[in-house]
Amino acid sequence: MADNEIISTLNTISMYINKIFPIILLIAGTLGHTCNLLIFSKRTQRTNPIAIYFLSSTIVNLIIVYIGVLIRYLQDNWNIDPVNNDLIVCRIRSFLQYVSFSLSNWYILLATVDRYLISSENNNRRQLSSVKNAYRIIFCTTITFMLLYCHVLILYNIQTYLNSSNNFQNYCYPQRGWYRTFNDVQLLIQFSLLPPILMSIFITFILKNIHASHKRIANTVVAHHHARIKKRDLQLSRMLLFQVLITIICSLPFAISQLITTMSLTWTKTPLRLTIEAFLALIGRQLAYMNCSISFYIYTLAGSQFRLEIRRTINDITMVLCRKRLLEKSRIDVDRGLSPGHAQAASARQQTQQPKVAASNQNDVQTTENQNNQV
Repeated sequence: MADNEIISTLNTISMYINKIFPIILLIAGTLGHTCNLLIFSKRTQRTNPIAIYFLSSTIVNLIIVYIGVLIRYLQDNWNIDPVNNDLIVCRIRSFLQYVSFSLSNWYILLATVDRYLISSENNNRRQLSSVKNAYRIIFCTTITFMLLYCHVLILYNIQTYLNSSNNFQNYCYPQRGWYRTFNDVQLLIQFSLLPPILMSIFITFILKNIHASHKRIANTVVAHHHARIKKRDLQLSRMLLFQVLITIICSLPFAISQLITTMSLTWTKTPLRLTIEAFLALIGRQLAYMNCSISFYIYTLAGSQFRLEIRRTINDITMVLCRKRLLEKSRIDVDRGLSPGHAQAASARQQTQQPKVAASNQNDVQTTENQNNQV
């Protein structure tokens, strides 16, 4: 296949990706993050530190959907491009995007650390997992990354480069030279490498803690209680594990493509090479945006308790709007029986009903005997 045919094919594929994929991400991200906000912002959910971390991650992901996906879609399809033509917008948008990208992964990492603390047999470690500490850590982490990326507000400029169509085009890029290499390496480490590696390590520790706690169970009553705890911990760990896998798959290509482009910036490139680099950068960018748009669907697939909260939230909304539960109430009651409070209430009702049933059975037997004597 000739170079011109390859260039034409890649450009056609890129055109369709730019037209279709961002729309899907905008719809899926808006709907999913709205549901996450409704669920994790509940008062009952905000008593759990991991829900605070998930809520924080949802907020920064929602920022990425609109300052990343939406603006990029307008640039590629509607020629609305304030970023590459206005220096202030260029710097502010780049700053918010880099901070949000990094915080999105680091909030999930903090949630993983919280699960490690709560599953530990060491009481001092378990006490570190609290809502107050979660708010403090989130605040400190946010300030830290804002300081780490404050250089973007100063050293990003609008520069002119030759695009894949052999035309000069403005780009919002870091200044040329060592700073651009530093910027891309920082993104690679803080966004694509360090958080997934640390997540994987702490998830391994979580599974070991849960397995060790299961072995320490002595009697059946405690075993039943810890079985529920183990089930909840495994669900949360499974949700985090899926999130880690998606993060690794979707985050790494974006940072690598940025780094390759930077390292080869001074090379003489053919139109085919420029087209391939642009196509790979497009794929990496869309994967990174997808990673920040699908957390709701990951939690839904991996956690049954999360699906239960979705049903409860839908019922609460439909009760307010039309005074009617959209989903079957009996099914939710059955699921609520899995929680400790509802299980105890059900057990108490069962115990109070047993004497009544026994008395009723005894009366029936006495009546039968009387009837037999009369016969």
